[in-house]
Amino acid sequence: MVEINVIHTMTRLICVSAGKGGTGKTTVTSNVGAALTQFGTDTIVLDANLTNPNLGFHLGIPLYPNTLHDVLKGEAHITEAMYIHNSGLRVVPAGLSIEDLVDTSPENLSDVLLDTIGEPDFVLVDSAAGLGNESINAIEASDETLIVTNPNLPAVTDALKTVNIAEEAGTDVTGVVLNRVNGHDSELGRDEVESMLGHPVIMEVPEHEKVQEALSVKKPVVHHEPDHHVSERFRAVAADIANVDYEPDIQEEGFISKLMNKLR
Repeated sequence: MVEINVIHTMTRLICVSAGKGGTGKTTVTSNVGAALTQFGTDTIVLDANLTNPNLGFHLGIPLYPNTLHDVLKGEAHITEAMYIHNSGLRVVPAGLSIEDLVDTSPENLSDVLLDTIGEPDFVLVDSAAGLGNESINAIEASDETLIVTNPNLPAVTDALKTVNIAEEAGTDVTGVVLNRVNGHDSELGRDEVESMLGHPVIMEVPEHEKVQEALSVKKPVVHHEPDHHVSERFRAVAADIANVDYEPDIQEEGFISKLMNKLR
């Protein structure tokens, strides 16, 4: 992978939000964060899903001495809860125990994010699913929101609510990732999603077994299968966010390749 030098400006706080669970929001966060690091940026991914955190699992760090919960309680500084992934990506995981939820205030997230401004180029905030206080606080605490949705009416309807919340909060909408696309006739198309949400779809990412395979080995797919077309699509999202000229190779496998992969 060729590293591309990105012009460093001020830190951009980007909330990755979906409006509902099951869209693959955390998968998008981990892979786009990893891809931004591959482009030579200083990037932090932060798990703001305080009740059901999963970002650490996606990156192979489910347990860590200090977590975002400790930071929100005032028991640790944000720098003490950062894990340096072997790729260079910095990760702030959330705590996994029920006890971590005691005396944790999502309202403090804005102050915590302010402490990250200055050094990193990007902070990706993996918000909670749904539209409760956790996810709304994450949106309001960020400068931008990257919307993740699936090509079906319930997911896009919930994504529209997220767009409305972001716009009311004065948070810019960076764009939309149309994730877990199967290519069925019943699915909403790119144009329909853009029309409903009023924002461009940066990239369509297909449902693929390589994504699940990567999760099983606790790696982003951009690390597990860097040359795969799904990885290229996540990289294209990162390039769009970072304003990097990048031509992804997003040609899908032909029928014979798919058959051979299944046989293997």
